[in-house]
Amino acid sequence: MARKWGLRSAWFRALMAVAIVAGPAFAEVTTERPGSIIIWPKIIASGTRDTIIQISNVSNSMVHAHCFYVNAALEPAPPPQQGLVPKWQEVDFDIWLTKQQPTHWVASLGRRIFPLDPECTTTVDECNDAGLDPGRVPPVPPDFVGELKCIEVDSSGAPISGNHLKGEATLVVLQAGGTNDFGDVSKYSALAVVGLDTNDANNVLCLGGGVTSQCVRGAEYNACPQTTLLTNFATHADNPQLGDKSEVLTEVTIVPCTENFEAQKPSSVVVQFQVTNEFEETFSASTTVTCWGNFELSEVNSVVFDVDTVGSRFLQTRMIPIKDSSGGILAVAEEFHRLAPITGRAAFNLYTIGERATADVITIPEGP
Repeated sequence: MARKWGLRSAWFRALMAVAIVAGPAFAEVTTERPGSIIIWPKIIASGTRDTIIQISNVSNSMVHAHCFYVNAALEPAPPPQQGLVPKWQEVDFDIWLTKQQPTHWVASLGRRIFPLDPECTTTVDECNDAGLDPGRVPPVPPDFVGELKCIEVDSSGAPISGNHLKGEATLVVLQAGGTNDFGDVSKYSALAVVGLDTNDANNVLCLGGGVTSQCVRGAEYNACPQTTLLTNFATHADNPQLGDKSEVLTEVTIVPCTENFEAQKPSSVVVQFQVTNEFEETFSASTTVTCWGNFELSEVNSVVFDVDTVGSRFLQTRMIPIKDSSGGILAVAEEFHRLAPITGRAAFNLYTIGERATADVITIPEGP
């Protein structure tokens, strides 16, 4: 049933807009500036959806990057555990980009090395390999869900704080024709972590924080955010532009900031959701994200986000890692606007506030 909050709803949306535009910008992870670590939290190649990945070198010199796919598709837990757990299978590869070079590939196809590529015409198979080859990019396995992370390195493979990389992801719906026939699309910008001049070029990357036994020189990259802010529809609320028979669902994708690619060990983060409705009433819920989390908000709590419970079409949701020892998070969101039988999709980046006081650590395999 349609809900009409009239001026109160308009007031809340205007207040949220002012808060986002005028609030203090303490975000340490950016989508506007190039960085030395680039993260695409949501990569899907499921057979019904695929992802076009774009990455660019914004400098006037050649740039190298070492990249990691993390496959978080579910599989049966090893005994004596029960249920399903993420695979956390990592595949890495290297790319290099000439000055000011952009490149792209489709996640399910990867990218071949072939300097005599034909001119790009209309099909994905042809256009996927168009342009200067950045190196071979492996295709992801079938039914892949997970993340992609690229780290700027020098020619020897040592991490550096060059801050030369930017990226984007386009999530596409595949029609009956397969990869050559795209349907609805949604797009977000990759998250960039800016490198600092204290980088010691070893395999332990320190994001924020002070001097520790792991981070002997302190922070080498900007910190992960303390709070991630989402302004969203309540679950099952209608879209006023589509009418009372429509509904809007919001899906959030979260990855831990701390990752250990050398030990192949997934990280877990406990995330608290602080929810405020249009009447400034507050609700809360929490969930644990291990390796990678992608869920509709009602999966966190079927009551707290429901429109009938909160009595409000629009909500402001703050996502905060609640244990310093568990590390920080990075996130993107995607809305699904449904008016049967059609679903429209819109992915978007989130506003972040503050920086974590303790370091997050990304450990990569040591070089030769």
